[in-house]
Amino acid sequence: MKATTAVLACLLTAATLSGCVSTRAERGAVIGGVSGAAVGAIAGGSVGGAAIGGAAGAVAGYVIGKNTKPCWRTNIFGQRYKGWCIG
Repeated sequence: MKATTAVLACLLTAATLSGCVSTRAERGAVIGGVSGAAVGAIAGGSVGGAAIGGAAGAVAGYVIGKNTKPCWRTNIFGQRYKGWCIG
């Protein structure tokens, strides 16, 4: 229960902080960093695990955020919607 509460608090913090930055890459880095830190702390049970998870999450979030763009996609029912594509 304590781990779930910590993860939810970190995700809420990430969502709040992501509104303070201007680009998708920056938002991805903030969300990835906070999420990675939460997962690293839970999995490793230490500050070191949180630091490594946060760094890895920030890098991954930045790369994914920088390389995504809006595009039109089609769901399994043939309806088109605006989504995000990597590339």
